[in-house]
Amino acid sequence: MDNIGAIALLESVLTAFEAAKKLLTTAQVPLSPKNLLREIRETGATLDCFAYDPSCQE
Repeated sequence: MDNIGAIALLESVLTAFEAAKKLLTTAQVPLSPKNLLREIRETGATLDCFAYDPSCQE
């Protein structure tokens, strides 16, 4: 690959990364800390309860 081709490839990759960054930034805005799951173990225990213990679903 010659230098011109390499530069064109790098420019297209940079453009793709910039587009992805914009999408990620847009997606992160509506997510507030209170909407995010804070405790992974607690979430896992809750999911296990619903999956394996019918009394949790009442």
